[in-house]
Amino acid sequence: MIEARFTKDASGWSEMLITGHAGSGEYGFDVICASVSMLAFNFVNSIEEMTGHEPALELVDDGGYLKVSKPSGFTEQQEQVWQTLFQSIVIGFENLAENSPEYVRQPVIY
Repeated sequence: MIEARFTKDASGWSEMLITGHAGSGEYGFDVICASVSMLAFNFVNSIEEMTGHEPALELVDDGGYLKVSKPSGFTEQQEQVWQTLFQSIVIGFENLAENSPEYVRQPVIY
């Protein structure tokens, strides 16, 4: 089961933690895991491309754990990009969990 935890405070979204494995198919052919990976890495790549900042990443090599934290030093415009893209990944996870509840839990927001 894949679980996602998103952290939001008064200043907005700051961190996401994705853990687990879907187990919806054999290794290398698991479309749910591939969907989660695509959402997460598209988010990270988009942040880098659109803000020029790299988010802080913690990644376990064999998968099943990814933590992405907001980098410091954003301008107001870069912060807006971060918040918009972050909201987009939350929506993506909510949709994936709704459509594949046996493999992805609804995201938890702290």
